Amino acid sequence: MTRKVRFWLAELWLRWQAARRPVRPWVQWRPTEGQRILLINNTALGDFLFSTPAIRGLTERFPSWQVYLVVQPGLLSLVQAEPRLAHCWGYSRGTLAFWRLIRTLRAQQYDLVIILHGNDPKATLLARLTGAPFIIGSAHSPLQFAYSLAIPRQGLAEHAIQRRLNFVRPLGVAGVPEHMAVTLPDTVRERAAAVLDEHFHGRPPVLVALHPGGSAPYKRWPLDRFISLAQWLDQQYGAAFLIIGSAGERPLGEALAAAVRASLFTGGRYDLLMVAGLLSHCRLLVGNDSGPFHLGLALRLPSLGLLGADAPERIGPHAAPWGRAIFKAAACKRQPCLTRRCPHPLCLEAITTEEVIHLIQQWWEPQYLAPR
Repeated sequence: MTRKVRFWLAELWLRWQAARRPVRPWVQWRPTEGQRILLINNTALGDFLFSTPAIRGLTERFPSWQVYLVVQPGLLSLVQAEPRLAHCWGYSRGTLAFWRLIRTLRAQQYDLVIILHGNDPKATLLARLTGAPFIIGSAHSPLQFAYSLAIPRQGLAEHAIQRRLNFVRPLGVAGVPEHMAVTLPDTVRERAAAVLDEHFHGRPPVLVALHPGGSAPYKRWPLDRFISLAQWLDQQYGAAFLIIGSAGERPLGEALAAAVRASLFTGGRYDLLMVAGLLSHCRLLVGNDSGPFHLGLALRLPSLGLLGADAPERIGPHAAPWGRAIFKAAACKRQPCLTRRCPHPLCLEAITTEEVIHLIQQWWEPQYLAPR
C-alpha cells in the first residue's frame, strides 16, 4: 500500500471519527493534579533528543502528572533510564504490533496526547485511537483537523528544539533550559569504563569518537576524509578512537577502524544506553548529522557536526557551547535540497579535512584538551 493511499484511508477514518466523536477543543482544557499524558516521538534518535527539553520542562512544571512516552524500540534502553517518565512504550511498524500497542495505550486512559514528532498517518492514528479527549499536534500535518490544538511553525529557521518546546508551552511550560540532555546511570558509565579498559588495556588519555555513518549517503562526509582526520588526531594527540556505527554500517566502521592504530567499533554490539556510556568517556566527537552527534551534545561531550542537507540553525548545536558545526550549503546550487534523492552530496564534499583540523585546533584544543 502506497503512502498516498495510507493517508487517504487514514483521513477518511479520522474524518468519520471527528464527525462521530469530535476531540474536545483546546479551550476546554483544564489542568488538574495527577493527569496522565502520553507523548509520541516515534522517529529517530536525533528527533527524540530534540524533544528532551520539552519533556524535561513538562515533567518539572507538573511533577504530579504521570508522563508516558512512545519511541522507537531501539531507543528504549536510553529512554527508560529517565526517572521523570512513568513508562516508555516501544513503537513497532508491524500491523499486529501496532494494534497491540493501541490496546495497551487505550487501557491507560490518557487525558492528553502530544505528538512531539511522528510519522503520519500512523502518529495521528495512534493518538486518536488512545481515546484521549485532547490531542496536540503540528499544524504542518495534513491530518491536523483531528487535533484539539495544532501548533504552527514559527519560520523556516526555527530550531527543532524550539519547535518541540512550542508543543508544551500552551500547558504553561516556560523558562526551560533549551539544551538536550539524557540521564546516564553511574552503573552504565562504570560498565563502559570496564569495556574500554579491557579493550585498550587501560583507559586512553585522549579518546575520540567518530561517526562516519548516517541514515543515507547524502548525510555522510567522505570516508577517506574521516580516515585522514583520524590519522592526524593520532599523530597530533596520540588519540584512540571509539567508532560509532550500527550493524548495518559495519563496512564503514571497519574500514575506518582498520586505518588507525587503536580503535573500538561499536558495530551494533551494544545497546544505545551502553553507547552513551562509552561516549561519556570520550574527549571529542566528530560525526555526521545523525543520532550519535546529537547524543554527544546531550552528554555535554565536545561535539563537531559535519552538516549537509539541513542548516545548523535548524538542527545544529543549540544552547550548547560545547558543540560546533560546519555547513557549506553554498557549495550546492540545488535548491531546495534534494535530501534522499541527492545523487552527489556536494555540500559535504566541500568540507575539507583541513577545515575540520583547523576548527579542532582553534576551538577544541584550547578549551578541552587539558588533562582531566
